[in-house]
Amino acid sequence: MLAFFRRNQVLLTSFFCVLLSLYILSAAARGHLRGDPVGPLLLALMRPLQIGAQLTALKAREIQQGYWNLLRMASENERLKARITELEAERSRLQEVEATNRRLRELLEFRSQLPPRSITAAVIGNSASTWSRSFVLDRGSEDGVARGMAVVSPVGVVGQVVAVAARSTKVLLIADPHSGVDVIDQRSRARGIVSGSFDGAPTMKYTKRSEDIQEGDRLITSGLDGIFPKGLLVGTVTKARKKTFGLFQYVEVGLAVDPYRIEEVLVVSAEAPQGR
Repeated sequence: MLAFFRRNQVLLTSFFCVLLSLYILSAAARGHLRGDPVGPLLLALMRPLQIGAQLTALKAREIQQGYWNLLRMASENERLKARITELEAERSRLQEVEATNRRLRELLEFRSQLPPRSITAAVIGNSASTWSRSFVLDRGSEDGVARGMAVVSPVGVVGQVVAVAARSTKVLLIADPHSGVDVIDQRSRARGIVSGSFDGAPTMKYTKRSEDIQEGDRLITSGLDGIFPKGLLVGTVTKARKKTFGLFQYVEVGLAVDPYRIEEVLVVSAEAPQGR
């Protein structure tokens, strides 16, 4: 029996206190504690317990209310995060639409300076080969594209059509070593052929040592190759060096168009050359 009381002394003590509190409250309500010296003492002893129980209950309600508020705030926070993500996506989409519209407007304005049969096209693929610098357009023979036509942009010359399918076209870029654009120096009128390279910058070939070529000179199409209309920007001279021997000087060129950043182009023929 003693072992039972020891094992359950906390439970038994709590139970006794609860019974005693109920007895005192009941007796006080009936007025039986008048003149009883023990009653007031017990009430005084039980008062801290009652206050503590009341405060504990209030604190528990506050904690519960705070928990529910926290859940509501977490839910609202997730909803706002989702909304912010949606707005950011919409903002990116609108910025892309605006950028595309701006490029197309520039392309249409530039088109008015070119032969009437110019064809607008979009780049849909780049060459995966390290030995060929080219890309693919979304227009083909059904759209009027033919082999040998020039590919240009408002910034300058891009390349030349080398293969045509019904709904697609392969363009050899002027950065490719197998390409060649007949150009003239806009300042000195010196001529040459701009061609790309695999291991360095594009160069202007076949320029005589006697020609006046300086860094910063703009090189434009001559229109004499029968491919590119006259007056389109090809690039700028970045280095000019006259060798101590040979017929030609060494000229490096910075191309006007970065072929790997362009998205829309115009496919044109060289008929009716126009200056810029």
